Amino acid sequence: MMDMDSYMDEFRIGGYAVATAGHDSGKSYVIFLSDKEYVYLVDGRIRTIDRPKKKKKKHVTMLAGFDPVLADKVLAKSVCNEEIKRAVKLLKHNETIKV
Repeated sequence: MMDMDSYMDEFRIGGYAVATAGHDSGKSYVIFLSDKEYVYLVDGRIRTIDRPKKKKKKHVTMLAGFDPVLADKVLAKSVCNEEIKRAVKLLKHNETIKV
């Protein structure tokens, strides 16, 4: 069984995640905020930093990719939607190359 600290670390701010349930299933996001039960996801287009998507953690899968520069900007609240959009686009591009 996973202890609570490692569970919280799994959903780190600035990390990449994919929705696994709901109408947005399969869509890639950047984690903008995280609390005990929910993550708040942004994609820079529809879900902007002003309107993040609130999703239960059990309906989200973390991806291995992580951009420390983007994470620092998210934590400092100095990130813009264009940077989020670019990160998600690069993530999708890298996923298609691996296949």
